[in-house]
Amino acid sequence: MALSLVVTPVAMLLELVICVLGLYVGYTKKKSYGYLFAVTFLLFALFDYLGQAGLNADSLAIVNLVAILAALAGMYLVLQDT
Repeated sequence: MALSLVVTPVAMLLELVICVLGLYVGYTKKKSYGYLFAVTFLLFALFDYLGQAGLNADSLAIVNLVAILAALAGMYLVLQDT
């Protein structure tokens, strides 16, 4: 339990850094998948925050599902770009 109190905020910070990098790729490189990855990792950070705040499991599952769908769409666009 004590480990999660340290790891979760660090993970949230890293997820937000990836979110900013996704926004950078989307804006500067004009790549839609950058925005999708930004949304994905913003939702992952939100998932972690809401989990710490005690939101119910059903709501967390929906946030997680939307994040995964955004990542899947982003990967599809990456594969189409290569």
